[in-house]
Amino acid sequence: MRLSRRSLPLVAAAAACALAAPAFADNVSVTLTGAGGTRQFSVEDMSGQPLTALDLTNNAQPFKVHVADNSFLPTAGQGNYTVTASMSNLYLKTGSSTYNYAVKIPSSQLSVGFGSNPLSATGLSLVDLPKLSLTGSLTCNPLNLQSLSDTLGLGTVGSLAAGVLTSLTNLCTAITTAGGTGAVAATADGALQTLSLAISDVLDSPSALSGATGGTFTNASYDSGTVGAGDTAGASGAPQATQVTLMQGTQSLSAGLTTLIQNALDSGLPLVSSTGAAAETTTLAVTTALQNAGTAMDTALRNLLLTLTSSQAATAINGALHLAGFSAPSLSDIQAVTGSYYSVPVLQASARTPVAGTYGGTMTVTFVQS
Repeated sequence: MRLSRRSLPLVAAAAACALAAPAFADNVSVTLTGAGGTRQFSVEDMSGQPLTALDLTNNAQPFKVHVADNSFLPTAGQGNYTVTASMSNLYLKTGSSTYNYAVKIPSSQLSVGFGSNPLSATGLSLVDLPKLSLTGSLTCNPLNLQSLSDTLGLGTVGSLAAGVLTSLTNLCTAITTAGGTGAVAATADGALQTLSLAISDVLDSPSALSGATGGTFTNASYDSGTVGAGDTAGASGAPQATQVTLMQGTQSLSAGLTTLIQNALDSGLPLVSSTGAAAETTTLAVTTALQNAGTAMDTALRNLLLTLTSSQAATAINGALHLAGFSAPSLSDIQAVTGSYYSVPVLQASARTPVAGTYGGTMTVTFVQS
């Protein structure tokens, strides 16, 4: 999906001999609805308000590019984005919205630069679906079924319901067939967890930031809706407008982000509860993992758990199995991301004014998601 928003022309006033840069429409944001959330793009002044004008009387003005994710999860392959800017020439103003197109400051005398820390990410959190490594070891002597029942916390064998007793017997048989001891080794989906992240490197954010390169607007824009569109003589045969990059976001799971996720995951909780609340996962996730593991003993243990109440199953799992550890996170574990990503470009002029007066043009900022 490609999304873009171009600014509307709105020229800032300036004193004689001053250089006035373009402004943006008040509503210069784009919202994309993803899987249960939104991604919003906006161009802002340094106070975080919608940008309405940039005045280059003092030759340079900073502004903000802001991408805000709110519980956002892009569809596969559509999490990357690029923000670029193009620039018209600046033309001598002859009225409130009229220009002398024969007198201009070329766009090549305008450029975008950046300070020492142009990119930042704040308020980051994500919903993660971790993978859990489940292990356990069960022993059974067919002549002492009570020992296995005790290990699983089921109580006296003679008091078990017929279906539970049958399933327990079948589990013992599978363990005996395996040599008297059966090992459990399965991977289960953990309970969804919301993790707050404090990143120190923008390359470790869920949308890794780069692309604060900027540059000179070598070729002017004559696009419709810009001040330059009125310069029909200049537009004739003109090359494509220069696009300078302000920010790029790449859906990523860096080594640093992997470590942040692993450190943020809860530990020391019971392995399961029926809903996953105050636990690492659910009883259903464990029975599904045992089914997927596919050994005779895993299947027999799953069948037994399915004959129990949710409380009994949780007691059995928490007593007989343990959490070996979280598997290394993967990008697919991230279910939603919330946070803000910023770039702070500085629009600069090195203009040699041909005629005293106020000049105006249009800068166009474009957001494209792919």
